[in-house]
Parts: sequence; C-alpha cells; structure tokens
Amino acid sequence: MEEAFQKRLARLAPRGPLVLAVSGGGDSVALAHLVKRAGREGVVAHLDHALRPESGGDLLFVKALAERLGYPFYAERVEVARVARERRENLEAVAREIRYAFLHRVAREVKAKAILTAHTLDDQAETVLLKLLQGTARGLGIREKEGLVVRPLLAFRREELRAYLKALGEAWREDPSNQDLSRDRNYLRLKVLPLVEERFPGAKEALSRFAQVRMEEEAHLEREARARLLPDPRFFVPAYRAAPLLEAPGVLRRRALRWILEALDLRPEARLIALLEEALGGRVATLPGGYTARRKGGTLFLLPPEPRLP
Repeated sequence: MEEAFQKRLARLAPRGPLVLAVSGGGDSVALAHLVKRAGREGVVAHLDHALRPESGGDLLFVKALAERLGYPFYAERVEVARVARERRENLEAVAREIRYAFLHRVAREVKAKAILTAHTLDDQAETVLLKLLQGTARGLGIREKEGLVVRPLLAFRREELRAYLKALGEAWREDPSNQDLSRDRNYLRLKVLPLVEERFPGAKEALSRFAQVRMEEEAHLEREARARLLPDPRFFVPAYRAAPLLEAPGVLRRRALRWILEALDLRPEARLIALLEEALGGRVATLPGGYTARRKGGTLFLLPPEPRLP
C-alpha cells in the first residue's frame, strides 16, 4: 500500500511543502502516516468547526499526531453553525467553504506545492450514487486534482486505510455525526451501499471507474463548449458572437449559455437557458435582475436594466 501511495503522490504532488488536511478521522490519520513514510515535507492543518462538544479533543489528538510525526501544526476554530445562520446558507456548504479557505491560507503561508485531503474510493462511490439519485450529472465525481488540492487516496478503500492503521498500532477519532441516518450520505454509506455490494461485489470500484470516465467526458464537453463562447469586444455591455452558439450542438450550446447566466450572477436554471435559446432565435427575452437578451445581427446582447433617474 505504501509503495502504491508513493507512486500516486509523486504523480500528483510536486516535491516541496505539502499541507495535510487532518480531521483526526481514520482516513486523514492514515494520510498523515503515509505522507510521512513517503519521506515528504509537510505541515498538518486542522480546522475545528465547533459543531460537537468533542471537537476540542479532536484538535488535541491531531496536534499530538503532528508532533509525533515531526510536522508543524496549524489550527483554527470557527463556529461554522453561527456563520451559516448569519448568512442563511447551507451548513455543509459553509463548512466546506471555510475549511478550504483555511487550508489555502496555510498553503500560502508555508508556500506549499499542494494541499492533500483524505477523500477515498468510498467517498467517490458515495458521491456518484448521491448525485445520480439527486438527478444531477454536474459535479458527479470527486476530482483527483483541483488547483492546489490533491486527493491521493481516491484509489484506496476506507477499510484498507483502517487495516493499515491497525497494523501500525495507530488510533483515530470517530465522529458520531457520521452515524446520523438523517443525512443522505450517511444513509447511503451505512444502509444502501452495503446491500448493493452484497449483491454486486466490487460495486464501489465500478462506481469510481464510472466517475472517472464521466469526468473525462465532462472535461471534453466543457472545452468544446468554451470554444463556442466568444465575447464580442466591440460593445460595452455583455455581448457574444451568435453564429458559434447557433451552429453548436444543443448539448454544447446549453453549456455555453449556462456560463453566460453565471456571468450575470443568475442561476443557470433550465427555463433561463431556454429563454436565451429563444433570444438566439430572434425573440426578446427578459431575465431576472432586469436584463434583456436579444440578438441583433450576428451578436447576442445581454442588456442591463436602465438606470433609474433620481
């Protein structure tokens, strides 16, 4: 396992300081040990989300682990639930945003070459199944590499990592919230996937392979769609050449129109994409926020609302 990990890490993360995101759970503790045994330079980073009474104990556990491994330790405590309430946003989304912002701050401070997180093959399978059941293909899988963030454990199963830690005589922390069946991901992990694997051995590996193929296809479609989205620099309002969009296959045109909506800070809902397609066809379409979409000649214009006079 160590040899396979070292090869993956060498491929994904260049030599130099690495930020290890360690929560104290089995996956991230295994990650820290594997990186150390690979002889790589690093620092351990831990964010206390202040969501559980035991979270302070997690921080102390990770601090002690970092000291044993000889890695500098960086930690921060944020009352994520309070921030989510104040912003009136989803708790998990806010927690993720705060966590990655913290990791990137640490990375800048230590001039890290990569941020390593402990996502596993199990996480990949759970994500694929959850997205399919939610009816969305966007963000279907967990990417191996996104900017500075690298996920070198995506080829390893959770049970492999636990067995590795037991062989080393190492402990880890358990998060009781991972047993909460009211959370969709926990329900899939604890109830659904065990039954699926009992009937279809190797199902998690199959879901992971499917995610990889799907992400490669997605990346190709994104590149092709981007090539059709050509801003027209002659105008002082958002404007795009209409011909490449009109000539594109529908699947590419809709992707390009989605980006136009996102550039206007509008949600890329199907009905709004349909309105932009109508505008390309020659109709005038009114969008949320007061924008008007219309085609004139060979250009698709997104006209902002008229300013109100005082």
